[in-house]
Amino acid sequence: MRPLAMTTWLLFALLSLGGCSRLQPDTPVGAYQTFHRHVQRGELPKAYAGLSQQTQQVLKARAQEVSDASGGMVKPEPLPLFFANVPVPPDVQEVSLLRQEGDVATLVVRSAGRSGEVRMVREPSGWKVDFSASPQP
Repeated sequence: MRPLAMTTWLLFALLSLGGCSRLQPDTPVGAYQTFHRHVQRGELPKAYAGLSQQTQQVLKARAQEVSDASGGMVKPEPLPLFFANVPVPPDVQEVSLLRQEGDVATLVVRSAGRSGEVRMVREPSGWKVDFSASPQP
């Protein structure tokens, strides 16, 4: 996925992200809400840690591609690339579990007339937001 397309997809996902007052980070919904809270607070290293390992690998590769294309003028750092020019996401109205099959879950996120699905994966360190399977533009 091109960096601009990844940023656009992230913007939609972040606009869909939400939280509630009672977080349960050991569940897909709770982990998602924790990720959202970190993004809202600008705690980007913590938010980045909430991404799946596969998503982080994709972002590292994209950051390297951007760096290579810039002749090294842009550092190959995935965190600033991923969160660049993304506004703070608003709260959402509802986050619910659509389905869970083993270590993969799909959430439905509803916010201000929009809704979308977010994929979560369970890793040894817990549930993580997974954007690695995002459709290619």
